[in-house]
Amino acid sequence: MRWPLALGVVGLVLACGEPAPSAGVLELDAAQPSGVADRWRFADGVEVSHVEVPTAALVPGAALTIAFEVSAPGSYALGLVPPRAAGRQVALGGPGAPPPRVPDDPRGVWAVVEGQGRLEATLVLPAPWHPNTAVLSLRRGTVATTIPVTEGPRRHDGLGVLAVLDVDTQPTAVVATRGSVKVDGAPRESIWTSTPRASLVESLAGEPVRLGAAREDAPDWGPTQVAFAWDDSSLYVAAWLPDRDLRGTFTARDEPIWKEEVFELFIFGDARRARYLELQVSPRGVQFDSRFERYRDGDEAWNSAFAAPVEVLGSVEDPADRDEGWTTELAVPWSEICAHTEVQCPVAPGTTLRVNAFRLERPRKGAAVGLALSPTRVPDFHAPENSAVLELLP
Repeated sequence: MRWPLALGVVGLVLACGEPAPSAGVLELDAAQPSGVADRWRFADGVEVSHVEVPTAALVPGAALTIAFEVSAPGSYALGLVPPRAAGRQVALGGPGAPPPRVPDDPRGVWAVVEGQGRLEATLVLPAPWHPNTAVLSLRRGTVATTIPVTEGPRRHDGLGVLAVLDVDTQPTAVVATRGSVKVDGAPRESIWTSTPRASLVESLAGEPVRLGAAREDAPDWGPTQVAFAWDDSSLYVAAWLPDRDLRGTFTARDEPIWKEEVFELFIFGDARRARYLELQVSPRGVQFDSRFERYRDGDEAWNSAFAAPVEVLGSVEDPADRDEGWTTELAVPWSEICAHTEVQCPVAPGTTLRVNAFRLERPRKGAAVGLALSPTRVPDFHAPENSAVLELLP
């Protein structure tokens, strides 16, 4: 288990140390009352104690049962939330103003149990779960906070914090549907409506991209999504890239389009740092390609046979117009994939390979935004260790 976590404006820190005799016990640092935090008290005096947490790392998709004791009958909600959500700071109001409630992170999962004495709650951590920890949280009432925790580890708005648990993180898993694709840059065929889409996340840590940002040229006003398909000849990738300010100046193949706005596909085959392909396309439809026999030692003079038409919903040339975004469809021949990666041809249903998709968005104001299908966990798009696992469906 992993314990350190800064929580909210109250400055609570769970410190590393040897586990206390009771399961789930947390050692507090000097900023909090001395001793062992083995109970949590709500504002109405009801107490929760004897929390039993697992010692092994959590596995996304697997059931987790938590046991605890309560001193009075009622409804109690236990949840697993990402560490960034659990530690989020919110500016407080004036003197006497109640602390604002932090909006729930949509990745969190909650279970409500009722009763008194020893209770159990079962939670399933969703997959994919990109943070390497999950915070076991407590509320009294339903999932919506009704009575805050006033004693014991807690967030500033009264959300109880019972433990910080290690998670056995896994790469994003995606599938490719079998069927033909008319590769024209406009993914409207029926295969794309029946194929699962995956939303891209922050490329390094895997945090979701926030919606509703005021910056109109940022990509976070809508999700960037990708989907995969295949037939005997090619692997197909469709991408939907919302953007209110399309940009791009490069016009020739193999120019450094990654310095502007671009969609990138890496085909690794396996997770070793050798023998992979890097394919890119810009909103102008300009392509870049390179093959790698060794890590980051690319052959940019090589030209792939991949196709990557685009459809622009707006104008790349006019900075004053209000764009909607762009879409693209990539078709990569299996013969090329098998020649330059560890994928073996002919491919068949059940074949798996490692891939990653990235988007670079460069707003006119602020820093560039990098998104990924599966976060790299290191600042390097070429790193294959946590790349997505793609399975070909029948």
